[in-house]
Amino acid sequence: MRRHPRASVMAASLCVLAGTAVVLASAPKVIGSSASAQGSELGLNALSGEGRSVLVESSDRMIGQVALTDGVLDTGTPEAPKFDPSSLLVRFKAGTSVEVRDGAIAKAGGGHIEREFSLVPGLVHLRIDAARHDEILAALRVDASVVYAERDWFRFAMNQTLPPGVTQVQGPQVWQLGNRGAGVRVSVLDTGVDLTHPDLPTTVANASFISGQGVQDLHGHGTHCSGTVLALDNEFGVVGVAPSADLMIGKVLANSGSGSDASVVAGIEWSVLNNAQVISMSLGSTAFSQALNDACLAAFEANVVLAGAAGNSNSSTPSYPGSSPGVINVAAVDFNNNKASFSNFGPTITIAAPGVNILSTTPPTQTLVSNVSWNSTTRNSAIFTGSGTGSVTAQTVWCGFGGSPDDFPPEVSGNIAAIRRGGTDSGGTALTFAVKANNALAAGAVAVIIANNTGSSPVTNGTLGGSISIPVVSVNQNDGNTLQAGPVTATVSVTTQSTSLYGNSSGTSMATPHVAGVAALLWSAFPDRNVTAAQIVEAITSSALDLGAPGRDDIFGHGLIQSLAAVDALDTLTAPSLACNPADIAQTDGSPGPDGQVDNGDFSLFITAFFSAFCPAGTAAPCGDADIAQTDGSPGPDGQVDNGDFSLFITAFFSAFCPAGTAAPCGDADIAQTDGSPGPDGQVDNGDFALFVSSFFGANCDQ
Repeated sequence: MRRHPRASVMAASLCVLAGTAVVLASAPKVIGSSASAQGSELGLNALSGEGRSVLVESSDRMIGQVALTDGVLDTGTPEAPKFDPSSLLVRFKAGTSVEVRDGAIAKAGGGHIEREFSLVPGLVHLRIDAARHDEILAALRVDASVVYAERDWFRFAMNQTLPPGVTQVQGPQVWQLGNRGAGVRVSVLDTGVDLTHPDLPTTVANASFISGQGVQDLHGHGTHCSGTVLALDNEFGVVGVAPSADLMIGKVLANSGSGSDASVVAGIEWSVLNNAQVISMSLGSTAFSQALNDACLAAFEANVVLAGAAGNSNSSTPSYPGSSPGVINVAAVDFNNNKASFSNFGPTITIAAPGVNILSTTPPTQTLVSNVSWNSTTRNSAIFTGSGTGSVTAQTVWCGFGGSPDDFPPEVSGNIAAIRRGGTDSGGTALTFAVKANNALAAGAVAVIIANNTGSSPVTNGTLGGSISIPVVSVNQNDGNTLQAGPVTATVSVTTQSTSLYGNSSGTSMATPHVAGVAALLWSAFPDRNVTAAQIVEAITSSALDLGAPGRDDIFGHGLIQSLAAVDALDTLTAPSLACNPADIAQTDGSPGPDGQVDNGDFSLFITAFFSAFCPAGTAAPCGDADIAQTDGSPGPDGQVDNGDFSLFITAFFSAFCPAGTAAPCGDADIAQTDGSPGPDGQVDNGDFALFVSSFFGANCDQ
């Protein structure tokens, strides 16, 4: 019995605490959040939210190129991590004596050691007063004997989640038929894919059509779309619409998110030449291209199903290749089957699919988290792009604006340089963060704190113009004033954490792979039939759940795609003719078969029984006149099915197909008569029978 996907998943997530800065980095770009947005550096867009900002690499939406049609990829709003308030994990420095360790615990507020870990020297599990959790944690973090102190976070079993969009298009209902798209090749033309993602299959073919860039997805869009089509059915993450389909990846969009028509056409051609059965294109532009249209139509005529995004401008202006001939143009709806606010509309819309807040696979990203504290208080901080990582507890040394070596006293070596934002060099040029940090490094500082010169927030979106080996962080103006007033013992840390491999995104780009997944299920529904791409498109459009105005409309096209209904529709479109389907048991006396008819189902199986009785095993039929059975209907010498029975069967059989008195089949004089009389050679024998079979099936069965 198959395992059904079930339960919700608590995706690995990162809680951004007050006073904590987060920068998400996925080389070579930076995607991140910090405590507050003050502006943006060149080439980055700041997307502000309450108490945080997210930096994402600007998409290069160049005129004349094909760009992504979805909104900003985000990670949704994960549930905040939970921790045990009566517990801490604390690591003391190597060589710390028991007396010093116990004294530090007592000074911080007390507690008892429940366990000492031998694998990690100095690490202890500390039980504390839950009501004083934050106070004790902060005190331990600034203690000179402590490497780190952290909350005791709860972890949870990771189950696979079934995205609601997959259910909305009836994916699980088709899976129950034993159909998961096995063996169907789906080509996702996009920004590439994360080749090592644990919830995606190994590609059966991949190629990049972007000069100088490999297939690896450094953007995230292609990985997200691939997961919706065919994320694996396993014990974790998500599952796609066709989880057993084969993945082909054509990188036609650069890591910036855009690519030219030449790349897209090359990807379409590559897909066809490599036997793709479905092409998914979550990309588009309003610019018309005859070459792109020709490529799409040629692929469709080569028996490939193509799905394309309608666009996200809430406009009736066609987007291509979604509106190209031969392409299923996909609009987006939410989980309540309402039009997505951004979804395009118009006469080129073919179908609708889920495209709002879609959970799917994403490439892993690295997260830099900063922490600055002194006097048992965690300070609001932010990380400078290019900062090194590590954790330092030392004295702060005020270094003014840090614009020259003279600003750094000798005692800064081995300590933390505290610097004010602003200032100019001797020539009147404004000092950069990079100059300040590198001067501090040259003076021997082990970390740098740059205090803002205005407002209640630290410097955000600051960049060092390159990388530096020591932690470089920012605090607000008031905290800077404290550092300027005198030295404090401070802890500065910049650490790396990994983010979730899953995220939510919205767009017709997210709707399109739902359709590609359904197309894969349809290709695998009837592998023994000569199904065509045109029949699959017809099955999809004729079986859609009607939304909006009755019949096809410009908002939803034919309606919401439904995979189970489409399988039923495809079955009707491609079912073999009854005259050629041996579904009934042959009745040797000419009586009707189980369906109440005397038809070719009976006839086909009768032939098998007839020759098995009269021809020696292994010989070809017909085998001559050596044992011709009686024509009066009585059994032959072996007491088995014989020509008498055959003659009666033929009479009954053709009463349903041929006018009375005509030769079988309906006019061919050279075939055995249905009344048992001799054929052209004067005999009722297997020679007549062979001619009869050939002529009858040639006239009545689909070729």
